Amino acid sequence: MGNDTQMLGIVYGGRFTSLAPRGIVAARLTQIQMQEARAPESSEIDLARYEGDAILIRGVASGGWVYDAEVVSQAGPILTLVVERLFGMAHEHMV
Repeated sequence: MGNDTQMLGIVYGGRFTSLAPRGIVAARLTQIQMQEARAPESSEIDLARYEGDAILIRGVASGGWVYDAEVVSQAGPILTLVVERLFGMAHEHMV
């Protein structure tokens, strides 16, 4: 992967919302590279199994997509709650 960045975020509604670095809102992840002559949807990563969890990803963010994306790590419920509180996220499942 060239020019890739690690991003920490939470999956809501099947989309990745970046918390660090900020500025990537409701992104979709795809395994294709930016320069490929294919639609990013053709290799979109299904984030359903990560719904509501904090994940660490690696990829290249552009135009609402993270290209050449890879999920590096998935947090459990306790760490996800810590991440939400640390970044000021307020959701109904928080205590």
